[in-house]
Amino acid sequence: MMKRWILPLLALLLPLTAAAQLSSQQVAEIASHLGTDRISLHYDCTFTQDTPLKLSGTLTVQGDCYRASGNGMEIYCDGTTRWTVDPQSKEVYIETSGGLEELLPYRDSLTELKLSEVKYQPLSEDLSVFVFDVSALDSSWVVTDLR
Repeated sequence: MMKRWILPLLALLLPLTAAAQLSSQQVAEIASHLGTDRISLHYDCTFTQDTPLKLSGTLTVQGDCYRASGNGMEIYCDGTTRWTVDPQSKEVYIETSGGLEELLPYRDSLTELKLSEVKYQPLSEDLSVFVFDVSALDSSWVVTDLR
């Protein structure tokens, strides 16, 4: 079964509402760029639901779109569809995205959040970075489309 730890991470990073481990200045800086820039960053944190798990990786956000990777997993979301990819297991789950609100129940399961390498770029009309192309996969991959 595919690991789902990255969803709680997004719950904390994207809305930045429970980012108690971040300085208020860092939260304000990132929040001021939401919706006006493409934001990319590196994250480190602990997911505390069930067995504690250290997480680290990268996140790119533009509007309702995001791409997250870390600990061997990847999530792509173009704002309406979410692809959860496990390259090691060669599995992809495709689901309709309910927006950021679907992630909020997990936000209290993350601690020790640290963000680094935060970069801001102008918004781009090219959203291909937020889409996972399943047509490029060979027959050894399992693609589960739940839309």
